[in-house]
Amino acid sequence: MTDGPETPAVQADKRAVWVRGAWMVVLMLLFSVAQALLWLTAILQFGWLLFTGKPNPNITVFGTRLGNWLAMTARFQAMESEDKPFPWSAWE
Repeated sequence: MTDGPETPAVQADKRAVWVRGAWMVVLMLLFSVAQALLWLTAILQFGWLLFTGKPNPNITVFGTRLGNWLAMTARFQAMESEDKPFPWSAWE
């Protein structure tokens, strides 16, 4: 029970929590898409390895960057970080 109306700071804090929650839902959906891309990347890389005998460097770089994005997203989802992943930050 409160003694009166909420202060603007309390209202802003509540709004910030809801905005973060909305971003978490968006990133959960994107995380699922990224998982499918990781599967595809692994299958393509394995196929490339079968036919050429060596991994494709472009697929390797993409897979590494995708893994970094997944890790950054997981840190944001777990609230270990306030940094949102690409496209809000660099694709590394």
